[in-house]
Amino acid sequence: MNEMELEKFEGIVSALLTPSTAYREKMAELIEFHLKHGVNGFFVLGTTGEGVKLGPSARQEVAEAAVEYAGSRGLVIIHVGASDMDTVKQLTRHASRIGAHAVSAVAPFYYRYDPDSLTSFYQSIADISSVPVLVYNNPGRQGYSIPIEGLQKILETVKPTVGLKESSGDPDTLLQVLKRFKGSRFLGAGGDHLMVYSFIIGYRVHVSSLSSIYPEIAKHIFDYVKNGELDEALRLQTMLNNIRAALKKVGPDMASNRYALKLRGIDIGGPIPPTRDLTPEEKRTLEKLLPSEQELRA
Repeated sequence: MNEMELEKFEGIVSALLTPSTAYREKMAELIEFHLKHGVNGFFVLGTTGEGVKLGPSARQEVAEAAVEYAGSRGLVIIHVGASDMDTVKQLTRHASRIGAHAVSAVAPFYYRYDPDSLTSFYQSIADISSVPVLVYNNPGRQGYSIPIEGLQKILETVKPTVGLKESSGDPDTLLQVLKRFKGSRFLGAGGDHLMVYSFIIGYRVHVSSLSSIYPEIAKHIFDYVKNGELDEALRLQTMLNNIRAALKKVGPDMASNRYALKLRGIDIGGPIPPTRDLTPEEKRTLEKLLPSEQELRA
């Protein structure tokens, strides 16, 4: 899939959870689960995938498994972000070599960087990548906001053309980015609470964390908005928002997501250290808060 086909992709890109053991076996099961529910886009080793908690060799093994099992059936974007350039470059070269369709990197974290520094960062990635590069703006994880003017400078300066995964969670930023760059590059909206909104204003792609557990909800939202069935889309958005709130309420980051997926029959192992597993009481609480399979089919 070349850059032009990347730009033509539409629908849901699932931000995959990462198996904590048996990467290849579990990744195959996870990808088949998504394809069965109509989702064929995969964002691998991002925030939901806890990529920055893994060393480079483990990240490379996970990336290889995703590319291998998705094959020609889906779009695979590998997150290569890290706080040091050596790791970013190593992972970028690897993802390019194994046949990923694109790479993405969250803005470098811990320290604050201005737009000039970030432009240099993404240009360094674009210079060595043989596949399209996506800027990944996630203020909550990188630790600072990139103002809209800064995003515009990065996207307009870095060559060849880079795309964007916009996960600020800010409706106005989503709108301004779309108005300026729609049709010129790959644009993916993030923030599951804004899924219906992003499709209504004109985004063709949503990168969804909760799709890693409930791919059918995300896929139906996309289809309903596309077909003008907004009441149904909003009904599912409300369900998604309730799920999102429940997962945030119980346990540490991603531990609840993993358990929710296990409840659906896909066991990818416990949390990646140092994150702890849920307690028995937390598991019982989550089971009460999450929708049943019957409710999902309603």
